[in-house]
Amino acid sequence: MPRLHKYRDKNACYVLTAIRGAVITYQLTPEGEKRLTDAGIACGQKFERAFLLDLYRSGDAFTRGTGVDDPALASQLEMDFPNDPHPETAFPACDVCRSVNDLHLTLTGKPTALVAQIQCAECSVLPNAARPESIIPLGLLSRPILSRLFQIRPVARKSPGVNQFEELLRAEFESKWEALRKQRRPLQESLFDTNVPGGLPLD
Repeated sequence: MPRLHKYRDKNACYVLTAIRGAVITYQLTPEGEKRLTDAGIACGQKFERAFLLDLYRSGDAFTRGTGVDDPALASQLEMDFPNDPHPETAFPACDVCRSVNDLHLTLTGKPTALVAQIQCAECSVLPNAARPESIIPLGLLSRPILSRLFQIRPVARKSPGVNQFEELLRAEFESKWEALRKQRRPLQESLFDTNVPGGLPLD
């Protein structure tokens, strides 16, 4: 289950989670951090995977490796959250090694028979792998940009990972954010003391 953490050496936050048995660090853009804090999620708190998926979808959460700011935190992670309706497998993964780190969309093959795949940085440059004609970080791809790309560069085949990524881009999470904000919004206390002795009634 994802948990929000604050860096020890800078004024910023990151998300630590576990996916497919590996501890993953997601960096946040300032906008991504603001969306979490505006929804009432404070440093040290856990939250549903759906919100991390949405930040990933919008490019506000991204990976640059598996490093953990504090290794002791890794032991605090729940490796899965059985009641979460969005399983860890909802995150895109490399079609070759199943890593979720540093993912790219790659187009390989002949111009008339391109194959679209999701690959991590390491697998896209394997010695025996076909040399991609295009490599695009997933964080740069929005739904309109990906749709336009496939119009310009029609592909003969999309891998299951690409189809899954397209489904994620089509997902709608805004109603979940609003529900979370309402759930965590503190009730405002009355500005007036209605029990003042001898006071006039307020109604």
